[in-house]
Amino acid sequence: MSSKKKSLEIETLRGLACLLLVLYHVIGPLGGGLKIDLGSPFRVIADSMVYVRMPLFTFISGYIYSIYKIRGNDFPAFFSGKVRRLIVPLFCVGVPFSVLQAVGPGVNKDVGVIDALLAFWVPVNHFWFLQAVFIIFMFVGLLEWRGMLRSMTRLYLLFAFAAAVFLLPPFKLDAFGINGAIYLLPFFVMGMIGQENVEALKQRFKVIGPLLFVLISLTLLCVAAIDRELIVDRRSLIGLTVGCVSCIALLSSDMRSKWLTWLGGYSYAIFLFHVLFAATSRFVMGRLGVKEESILVLSGVMFGLLGPVVLSMIFSRFNVTSVLFLGERAAKKKPAANMVPVVPAKS
Repeated sequence: MSSKKKSLEIETLRGLACLLLVLYHVIGPLGGGLKIDLGSPFRVIADSMVYVRMPLFTFISGYIYSIYKIRGNDFPAFFSGKVRRLIVPLFCVGVPFSVLQAVGPGVNKDVGVIDALLAFWVPVNHFWFLQAVFIIFMFVGLLEWRGMLRSMTRLYLLFAFAAAVFLLPPFKLDAFGINGAIYLLPFFVMGMIGQENVEALKQRFKVIGPLLFVLISLTLLCVAAIDRELIVDRRSLIGLTVGCVSCIALLSSDMRSKWLTWLGGYSYAIFLFHVLFAATSRFVMGRLGVKEESILVLSGVMFGLLGPVVLSMIFSRFNVTSVLFLGERAAKKKPAANMVPVVPAKS
């Protein structure tokens, strides 16, 4: 499989994951976001995708990790890379955003100032994902580094362990997103398994995969419409099964979309900043007196997707902002043209 082909299928899934995430945060949980009440079709849509949104993001992370997994003795470099990519934006984006949410006028104040200042330790808003995925990378990376995941059998055993822990009651003290890490770990490992078997999955389930995902989505929509309480428990056997099957079904479908692929290229910026732009959309629409739910949702999704893309384009132009706010590597400076020594021609 060519790198271009691989990029198209995975970036399409990234884009889809971004769309589902932004749509959920625009609609919001009960009492949050646009404060859409029960009975609205948008509320049903938001609730129905609870088993797919973050599992899909994590599944993709596991898939990509499996391609570029640790080899040799480069764990220190792996560790420093994940600190730059995940922990630096947690401090530079997560903490300031949480403080702004706590003290800013006209925003949904879900946290206090003290919790906001401790957002690097206490899971706050959507930034819990950064903490959780960092823990997963360190755990799986250490196992890989020590040579404990060198066969598919060991990978399946790791999934069995992750699934068993997933079904245990959560810790009362959710320090540094440990409960989030336990919740996401099975989907990360399933992404690794999916990458190792991707060609076989496409051959066997390329037709059945999309049909299965549509069937799952329609079933979840019906259940959410009847009684949302039947579908909101993420850490359950149903949540684990539906999340894993949905991710595998989407991967095997080999879905391609130029628009979603383009969007997937900005997935990290969208994850980090979409809530800020969704809130901006609510403020603007509110000042304009717009009350139609469909317009509010569409505006929020467009702001939440395209705003971070523009911000990413700006931040990526400068080393300081690209490192601090996007977790990117600092670009190496190229030698200036006038610094290149000129060798005189022989006479």
